[in-house]
Amino acid sequence: MPKDSDRISAGPSDPATRTQQLRTIIDIQSMLVSVEFDLSSFLRIVVEHVQQLTNASGAVIELVEDTDMVYGAASGTLAPHVGFRLPRANTLSGLCVQTRQILQSVDTSLDPRVDAVTCRKIGAASMIVVPLLRLGETIGVLKVVSTVSHAFTEQECQTLGLMAGLLGAALGQQMEIEKRQQLEKRLQFMAQNDGLTGLPNRSLFDDRLAQALRRTHRTQGVLAVMYIDIDFFKSVNDQYGHAVGDAVLQIFAARASAVIRSADTLARLGGDEFALIAENLRTYEDAENIAAKLIAATREAIVLQDQQQLNISVSIGIALAFEVTAESIALLRQADVALYEAKKAGRNCFRRAPN
Repeated sequence: MPKDSDRISAGPSDPATRTQQLRTIIDIQSMLVSVEFDLSSFLRIVVEHVQQLTNASGAVIELVEDTDMVYGAASGTLAPHVGFRLPRANTLSGLCVQTRQILQSVDTSLDPRVDAVTCRKIGAASMIVVPLLRLGETIGVLKVVSTVSHAFTEQECQTLGLMAGLLGAALGQQMEIEKRQQLEKRLQFMAQNDGLTGLPNRSLFDDRLAQALRRTHRTQGVLAVMYIDIDFFKSVNDQYGHAVGDAVLQIFAARASAVIRSADTLARLGGDEFALIAENLRTYEDAENIAAKLIAATREAIVLQDQQQLNISVSIGIALAFEVTAESIALLRQADVALYEAKKAGRNCFRRAPN
């Protein structure tokens, strides 16, 4: 005799209802392939419609991620659990991925295939789990649950199977689009940012400076550009090695980022050379206050892995743009000259170029 946990309710077989469900599935698929969605919106729309097609209290798309299943989107009673990770081992979802078959538990309290703890947590007294296939590979499962046992009919199993068959390819395509977009964003970030510190690189700095000057020209405000060098950085590399030198650059970047304003741009131009753009200043004293904060931020000793303490300092050259005719090349040259004056003055200080 079949176990109670495997028995499927026959349920009513209404041709009109079945036809309406098929039409709904086709409409959903047409909408998903004709409109551009990001992955999260795509998944959310799917689970919302799937719940409406069945006698479910909640629906979820679980995506395969290594040895886990991750709740990518959920509706109804499962909505609060988005992001939940479920081990594939000893779960109905994992078994569905392994067998690529539609599985049902009519009473999870009697079914040894389910994770009883998780079922109680999400309020799943019965469930249907359907594999989502893309080019022969299981990329996830579509699951519906109910807070009562024996909630689903054989017809609903068939409906979900059909729905999953249509959605698998569309979901796989959407995931590929998402991966490509993430890769493009990553490549763009790498092209514009320093790989060690994550700060904008010279190319992005130059672009932002040009934009900042245009804004300053319109508002006739005050803009400051600062060149920042870590004092005696070559000696750090020579004495402690490049790994420590890299750590020093990262620590300085983090400390400096913490004390500047959110609208300011701190960039690494190369080596131990950094630069800062500060807009919307009122007077040159505002720029000097920012420089003083940067110098103070570096004074705390850096503790190395062997518990040695390393003290660093920075020298800063400041150039200000007051006139609406200020140009980036001239401004950078002034900041460079001011930096040289700071080093001549003994380092660990700032100097401002004459207005």
